[in-house]
Amino acid sequence: MLVKLQIRNFALISELTLDFNEGLTVVTGETGSGKSILLGALGLALGERSSASSVRHGTDLCVVEATFISDTVNKVLGDYGLGMGLSSDENESGERNEGGERNYGGNIIIRREVSASGRSRAFVNDSLVNLSVLREVGLRLVDLHGQDETRALLDRDKRLDILDDFGKHLEERDRYRAAFAGWRTAVETLRDLEKEASKPQGDRDYLQYQLEELSQLGLESLDQEELEYEYNELIHATELAKGLHATFELLDGGGANSDVVGGIELAIRELEEIERFNKGAGALLERLRSVTIEVRDIAQEASSLAEGITHDPNRLALVEDKMEALSKALHKHNSSDAKALAQVEVDLQRSIDQCDGLEKDLEEAKDELGRRFGAMQKSGETLMSVRGKSGAGLIELVHEKLAPLKLPNVEMSWQFTPLSTPDLLGIEDVELLFSANPGSPPQAMSQVASGGERSRVMLAFKAALATKTNVPTIVLDEIDTGVSGDVATRMAQTMMSMSKKQQVFSVTHLAQVAASGKFHLEVSKTTTDNEAITKAEYLDGKKRTESIATMLSGSQVSEEARAAATVLLNTT
Repeated sequence: MLVKLQIRNFALISELTLDFNEGLTVVTGETGSGKSILLGALGLALGERSSASSVRHGTDLCVVEATFISDTVNKVLGDYGLGMGLSSDENESGERNEGGERNYGGNIIIRREVSASGRSRAFVNDSLVNLSVLREVGLRLVDLHGQDETRALLDRDKRLDILDDFGKHLEERDRYRAAFAGWRTAVETLRDLEKEASKPQGDRDYLQYQLEELSQLGLESLDQEELEYEYNELIHATELAKGLHATFELLDGGGANSDVVGGIELAIRELEEIERFNKGAGALLERLRSVTIEVRDIAQEASSLAEGITHDPNRLALVEDKMEALSKALHKHNSSDAKALAQVEVDLQRSIDQCDGLEKDLEEAKDELGRRFGAMQKSGETLMSVRGKSGAGLIELVHEKLAPLKLPNVEMSWQFTPLSTPDLLGIEDVELLFSANPGSPPQAMSQVASGGERSRVMLAFKAALATKTNVPTIVLDEIDTGVSGDVATRMAQTMMSMSKKQQVFSVTHLAQVAASGKFHLEVSKTTTDNEAITKAEYLDGKKRTESIATMLSGSQVSEEARAAATVLLNTT
């Protein structure tokens, strides 16, 4: 249960420490006094969202610390690697041992800090935790019923949560959610594959056409440099033949003094006549003899090249076509040369292979989607089935709780309707059908139940769930809205009955409920020129009588109201 709440610099609360006990504690106060602020501080400690507005104006840090005793939850803390207190029947000193570690004495201490900048930190037994862990721990400690929760009974997700909490369908719900996640993954996988197949690179025929174009170029054996060389030779065949023939004639045409070789031979004969007179002349003679051999070889090669060059229009046309095709391909695929184009050909083949694989992947993805949907549907039907069974048991208990609340003839039932598209919550919608009067057909509660009826139904649900829940503390924020008179008294009696099994806090404006509390906490607000401060104190004796009398008669308290308040306090 909640044993202490310490608040510093939260909204209108400057400094407040409250100790709590077992049983029913009623919380009262005028509208705007700060009851919601008090509950907001508790909610902050339990993991609700924070903001810079939570911090009291003019201060730097808001701190809320809540202390609980729960042996059951204490054992769970080990799953999160958090500090565990001793069991409640062991050392309760709360002191630190010789190693400096804190001995919590069975207590669970939750602390939430919010800075003026909006940054938040949370601690459980002095261990820093993230908000998801804090919320999980908080849900195990307190059922915090807000003012909107009665209306939330009209929401599908709330109705399903109630059924699962009552029936303890955690395993079935987890299995369904896992199956749903698998189905959603399969949907996304198929969607991605279909999107890929719709792209241009996914058009196998187009890719095949591009590949065939490149294949006709014979890129695997194509030498672009050789092709360009042959093109230049073919297109300039006449000039080449003429030049080579002229070269032969000039070098070794065969006539005296008409060619280079003839001139060299004359020079050789002259040097042969004089070499015996001079060593230098002999050296020149040897060099000329070598030159003669080289020049004749060059002349013969030029002649041979000239003989091999022919004007071939057909070959030229073929080479021109190939050059043009290569140029178009280079431009089309934005490639720099034939080597880069060959890589494009490889990539195209790979894309075609992927297309072939994509078709196979699409078929497999469709099959997987069908299997996943079937598994999800099966898990969903199982979950819906157990929800139906536990729902019938819950309604039976709620009927029992409604009879004392002056709704003895209420008929309620769950109506399950399959969804066209399943979601994370299940494959079904569930409606709470309600009829307050005999002979009236049950209809959706949102359409026929009055505000007072909804309040009583919600309280009956809370009372029924309390028989199954392990949550040690429940907070009921104005759950009695819309009721009065004898119904209010009966709601107070229901809360008293609930408080025998769990710690109950009830925020109320009803004197009947306020008088039924084992403890009475009144919230008030004082305002000066500089600030407004919310405070809270426990009432007893005359103060409590006066407070309840004020609730009965307003600001002008009469003796009759005080007498009525005394009667209420003495009869609860």
